[in-house]
Amino acid sequence: MAVGGGNIDPPSVDAASTYMLQYGRFEAMHQQQLEALGLPRSLWRQLYDKITGETFDIGEWVVFSDDDTVKSLAEHTLSLKSEKLEAESNVFLVDHIWTTTVAQELQDLDNVPGLLERMEKLTGIYEPQRNLPAMPDADLLENTVDANVAAVMSQAGVDEARARELLCKAGGDIIEAIVSASEETAPSTAQNSVQSQIMQQLEEGGQGDGPTEWKTRGYECVQYSLDNSAQLDGVDICVAVGAAVHARDVECNVTATHLTVTVSGKVAVDGDLHAEVEANETTWTVEAGVLSVSLVKRKAEYWPEVLVGEHRTDPITHAKHVRRVARDAWRYLQGYDYLARSTDQTLAKRTFWYVADAVGLAVAHDDVPNVRCLPLLYVDAQGQMTPLSILWPIRDITQGTTLVRDVCPAWLTDPQQRQGYLHAIFSGPTQFVLDAHEQLASMWDQTAKDAVRANIATGPTPKLPVNSLFVRDITPDAKAAVAAAGLVLVDAPKDADIVFDDVPCEGRPTNQHSLNAAVYSTENAITAFQRIAGAQSWLSPGFLLKSQICELIGAAIMRNNSWWLLKSDQVVAGVEPQTVLTSNWITAVRHADVGYSAALECTPSMVIGGRLFLVERMVLVTPANGVFVRAAAPRIFQHQIAMDANKPEPYQILPPASEVSEHLFKLQASVQLGSGGATRFDTETEHVIVDAMRLLLGVDSGDGTNFGVFRMRFAIGQGADGAVPVLHEVRPALVAEQLAVSSDFVPSVATVIAGGSDVHWRQIQLPSN
Repeated sequence: MAVGGGNIDPPSVDAASTYMLQYGRFEAMHQQQLEALGLPRSLWRQLYDKITGETFDIGEWVVFSDDDTVKSLAEHTLSLKSEKLEAESNVFLVDHIWTTTVAQELQDLDNVPGLLERMEKLTGIYEPQRNLPAMPDADLLENTVDANVAAVMSQAGVDEARARELLCKAGGDIIEAIVSASEETAPSTAQNSVQSQIMQQLEEGGQGDGPTEWKTRGYECVQYSLDNSAQLDGVDICVAVGAAVHARDVECNVTATHLTVTVSGKVAVDGDLHAEVEANETTWTVEAGVLSVSLVKRKAEYWPEVLVGEHRTDPITHAKHVRRVARDAWRYLQGYDYLARSTDQTLAKRTFWYVADAVGLAVAHDDVPNVRCLPLLYVDAQGQMTPLSILWPIRDITQGTTLVRDVCPAWLTDPQQRQGYLHAIFSGPTQFVLDAHEQLASMWDQTAKDAVRANIATGPTPKLPVNSLFVRDITPDAKAAVAAAGLVLVDAPKDADIVFDDVPCEGRPTNQHSLNAAVYSTENAITAFQRIAGAQSWLSPGFLLKSQICELIGAAIMRNNSWWLLKSDQVVAGVEPQTVLTSNWITAVRHADVGYSAALECTPSMVIGGRLFLVERMVLVTPANGVFVRAAAPRIFQHQIAMDANKPEPYQILPPASEVSEHLFKLQASVQLGSGGATRFDTETEHVIVDAMRLLLGVDSGDGTNFGVFRMRFAIGQGADGAVPVLHEVRPALVAEQLAVSSDFVPSVATVIAGGSDVHWRQIQLPSN
């Protein structure tokens, strides 16, 4: 029934109720995201309608710049073509042309049809092409004939004039010329044998037509014999299409002279064939993410190309080019992350990187923006996730005005650091980052000269009465060890002589030493050591990704052979934090967008046989500043590193560190450890422990009541006489973790704190000069 004379029926009550229910689900699912993005609530329902209706209508409001001088997709701009767009009056959807991960980036560029070409247009980096024409020009043909005439005369038994004639007819093709001569005197049934003999003789002589396998930008080619004879009468074209593609997604059209292949509606291969094929004998298959098209040549012969004008790629040159494009693509990649539950019900952080479509790329940067454009992860009612970006005006925009946004994250307000962040997106002069790094390095040098080192106890620590203990979540084995040591467990911290807990406890001696706060996270530890130690030979340099961007870039430019371990201090219960290894400072800077807080330098010498070894020592600091190390052999951990030849892959997420035997470590690192071997390395490690703890205690020696247990991990650096320990990480040791490793952890520490001796801990002294 029409209302008010109109011809549009209103939605039924049921339809309206369903809509409100669905919208309510959308709002509940995305409220946290939308609030974090700062999208006005008045635009939420409009956003929902556009997402569910797949309404990409920004083209009705804006127009691209018509500047013919732009050289890449990112140099276009957008301006308003409508009369006016009021602030917070509309929201628009912006698509993503590429979504990837650190681990997938290079593979995507090499295998996703058309992606490398799009990224080349974006970055302005193009690959040198090897264009192999089907027929040589006149000068090349003459030179080819001159070079091959003797071989044709010898193999075909003809005079020079006839040999030249045959070679000219064959376009310089030596085998075709000899076969043609043989056909004049030999029966056709013997042709295969003749050609086989010719090919064998020419191969033995180092000659021939060329390779029967090669790669182009879009596919691989293989020529072969269909019946295992010497005739090259078959050719396959193989296209990487991805595991998600099935036969139903492929359309293959073949004529005698042309081949067209589309995958999911997009053209993957299209061109004229070098010569005619038997179209009705063409077959194709899709298996393991690869589409293979098999063609049968109408005439058995060598093809110098499959499609006319195709460009072959040199594998080494192509791999280098892909890496160059990948490196520069980080100027345009933007990130988002979220928590997802795996099939085993464990939580994992997933980080994705995307490139916006032409509209998103054309929104220019300005410190005074008139729009915002930010990523949103849309989750539908079935749980399917779709990444996209949303754009909305934050100021009134008039006709002809360019749309601009602030590409810097909201937390970045320092003018100099903003300039550094923008340098990772828009290349330009580098002197300001070099100056920033030089200034910080000078400050570190001065800090090292002025550093204050506390005295540490050289004898037994004062005896304290320790009879009762409180241990949070103690294990049965640890409980038995406490009882065996003659100690009593109590139920409340207030009733204990000392407390073992992973949370602070007031009023009783506890393992929460005041130094715990200084090294609680990577960010805290870097800040602490920069402030109290400065530049030390045993300290791995680190930079804060939110406040030392310029300094990091300057260091990376000065030390262009360095790699960077990117660390995240985001703490989510049950989620293992991920570490990224990269040689690209642009990648390092962009990871600040997704919660990474620090970049630690990792020199190539630290990677041994595709492994980053970390030697772990447990350190106990008593209330009287006694420093003890766990007497047992150090624990050895390793990160497996993906290698390319003798260098790490440029972008990778490191798998969690796994424990390995000391024997394996010594075997793998025997060359690096040098003449002194592991013993000298262990001694120098203890010297570093003492120096690091003296520096920390020089600023904060504690209150004389609490103690601390710290986990210190060392990488292997390269010194003049062999391997040297480089402090990689300092963390307060969690009681829960130590109980899982050693049941005697609690009673052994309690014994030392009480002033006794324990075989599990050994007091270390100042190194003698």
